Amino acid sequence: MPIRLQSPHRQAGLSLLEVLIATVVLSAGLLGLAGLQIAGMKTTHNSYQMQQATWIVYDLLERMRANKQAAENDAYAVDSSSVDYCGANATPPTAMAAYDIYQIMCGSGNGSGINTVLMGGRLQVSCPTGSCRDGLQINLQWDERNATRQGTDFDGGTDGVETFNISLNATL
Repeated sequence: MPIRLQSPHRQAGLSLLEVLIATVVLSAGLLGLAGLQIAGMKTTHNSYQMQQATWIVYDLLERMRANKQAAENDAYAVDSSSVDYCGANATPPTAMAAYDIYQIMCGSGNGSGINTVLMGGRLQVSCPTGSCRDGLQINLQWDERNATRQGTDFDGGTDGVETFNISLNATL
């Protein structure tokens, strides 16, 4: 049996081209994972804001039900787009309805109010029939950053900010 010697031209290891292709494929995969991570974080934050907005609306409704007499007398009618409840000179009011609205707008120091939790939060409480005894409407709007679309946003703008809304019709 003859002994065969290995040819000196036989390749052992990887070529530079194979390493380059593997690096490009790995880089593309890692960029895709980073994009998924960012999208997941944005979705999680938007869900958190929706949850906070829902809790705030129901907290206000429960406060109104606890102070039913004042709620029926329109003491909770508010439009936060025209009044700054949490300005530098704002102090907690002593009337229960005004204090409840202050708490909902400004929170209790632990980051629970509309102005601290929701970006651009606006609250409106109104009595559509003229009397809150027949029902009331709570409307909470806030903005969320949405950079997933190029050009125009879902709301038609180009600023990368979307406006969300929770509207609740309720009776006391």
